[in-house]
Amino acid sequence: MRNEVLVLIRRALLTMLVLIGWICVGFVVLWNWPSGFHAVVTAAGRAAIGLREEHLQVNGLAVPYLTGGPREDPLQLERTPVLLLHGWGTSKEAMMGQMRWLSPSRRVVAPDLPGFGDNPFPPGAKPLDAEGYIQWIESFRVAANLGIVDLVGESMGGALAAAYAAANPNSVRRLVLESPAGLLPPRSNAFMQEVARGGNPLDIASDADFERVMGLCFSSPPPVPTPFRRFLVGRAVERRATLIAMVEAIRPFLLDGNAKRVANISAPTLVIFGAQDKITDPSLLEAYVHGIRGAEGVLVPGAGHVIFHDAPAATQQAIIGFLDR
Repeated sequence: MRNEVLVLIRRALLTMLVLIGWICVGFVVLWNWPSGFHAVVTAAGRAAIGLREEHLQVNGLAVPYLTGGPREDPLQLERTPVLLLHGWGTSKEAMMGQMRWLSPSRRVVAPDLPGFGDNPFPPGAKPLDAEGYIQWIESFRVAANLGIVDLVGESMGGALAAAYAAANPNSVRRLVLESPAGLLPPRSNAFMQEVARGGNPLDIASDADFERVMGLCFSSPPPVPTPFRRFLVGRAVERRATLIAMVEAIRPFLLDGNAKRVANISAPTLVIFGAQDKITDPSLLEAYVHGIRGAEGVLVPGAGHVIFHDAPAATQQAIIGFLDR
């Protein structure tokens, strides 16, 4: 009996050692294979919060998007779906945190906007201007069969969300703008002054640029594992020429493209800014609230440009409270 127990213990230990060995090998492989590391960790993150990646045809091209939400509760499924638009230089994955808050009670959908994430422009295609993005958002909404939506946009996505709501009032029930660009600020910070001079402060060509941009985006930048950093910097460098052309195509819109549009927004609107925003100056909160009829404004103390990261509890409370009202 004793010998049998020892044999079982040895087998269990051997199995455990083999398993640990394979985990170590897998970790080493992924650590030295940035794109693989990014894909595995991102897929695990999506699965952990109940999101899935799907594709649909928009203007003849396959577009990746994240989606989630209740699948069986008919009362929840009847609620207005939420369409989320990410900011400059990011992707649909940037909206995962907010999708986690919203998906228990609503259908949530976040696409990669053209030129970003896994939705690059086809070879030879010209970058889109604001009108091109507005038309694309409408084409995506129709292709995804979303009907009327609650629209949430962050930074560039916020500026585009405002422009879309102005052009398509019958398609937007409620509008949430997080740190939106698109208007001249009453006070202009150093970032916006450089953009107005023709600069591109979000240009990434090296690790040092990546660190600088992280400092601009967050009041408390999150740690980025080395493989993630290598993947993100590598992809930015690979697409740098395209991104520079994209900046020039949309720069006029991001500077002041919503000046004549905001008065046409009829959807109830919530505008949120972080008090420590180094990209879109917090004084833009006043400009948007005064420009949009009946808009509400929230200034989050201590938060930077990416409010939902720097102050998740306050952002979640504001957005869900507004959408549920």
